[in-house]
Order: sequence, then C-alpha cells, then structure tokens
Amino acid sequence: MLDDSLRRTLELRLRAKSGKTDINEGLFRPGGPLGNLTPKIDLAYQLYVMDRPQWHAMHGLAGIRNMFAHNLSMKFDAPGASLAAHFRKLTFHEGRTHYPSPLWDSDTGFELEPMRNRREVFVVNLKLALLWLMSDVHKHVPNSNEPVGVSFGAPNETPE
Repeated sequence: MLDDSLRRTLELRLRAKSGKTDINEGLFRPGGPLGNLTPKIDLAYQLYVMDRPQWHAMHGLAGIRNMFAHNLSMKFDAPGASLAAHFRKLTFHEGRTHYPSPLWDSDTGFELEPMRNRREVFVVNLKLALLWLMSDVHKHVPNSNEPVGVSFGAPNETPE
C-alpha cells in the first residue's frame, strides 16, 4: 500500500502520458529506476513532497518492510540493531494525538491507537504516512510540482 500510494503521489507530480508514450510506466516498472520503494522515497524528497523528518520516517517504514519481505520468520519483537534502528526512524506519531485529515490541514476526531509494542508503532506510522500521502494531492497542481495557488509563470508546453 505504501509503495502504491507513493507511486500515485509521484505520478501526480510528473508529466501525464502524451500520445502513445508512457515514460512513467518504464520508470516505475519492476527493475526500472523507480521500481523499488527507496528510490521513490528519495525522489519524493527531492521534489519537495516531504521534508527531512518525513523522508527519514519513510525510510524507517521501508527498512522494516524489507526486513519482513526477505525473512519470512521475522517478528516485530526480534532482537537486533538493524530492526531497532529502523524503528527509531518512525516519528510520524510523535506529538500527535489524533489522525490528520487527508482533505484539510487539521486533525480528525479519530484518536491514535495506543502503541504498546513495535507492531502497533509500525501500524500507526504506516497509517499516518498513507494519510499524509493522500493529502499531498490537494497541495499541488496535477502533473506538475507547482503548489496550488502559486504560479511560477512557466511557459505552456505542447504535448509531444
């Protein structure tokens, strides 16, 4: 879900398909330059989709996801410095008591669940990341990196 949401967020900032050419499909295909989660996170940071703390937290989610994907016997309470380091990056929940709205810049009435263990911390941070990515749709002009309400005065382009 995180990978798909991040892809949709990026695609809404990239050029739309024009004619028969869909460059985005080549970029996001498995084995393509943006076929994995980590390059998508890095590109989103470079496009100002997220700030440094969000970039760091997204890498924490990606690292935990990768550990589970490559070790079928992995558990949230597994010992080890690598897993612990990824969990230290999960900061989306810090300072929050309620889930944010994906439609406006305020919180909803839904309180964050108690986080008594690593699994619960992971799930709450994943939910927060997904809501935050959903909210990005309303913050920029589709198929551009231009913020809503701000005009850079870029010339119009003719589709190829």
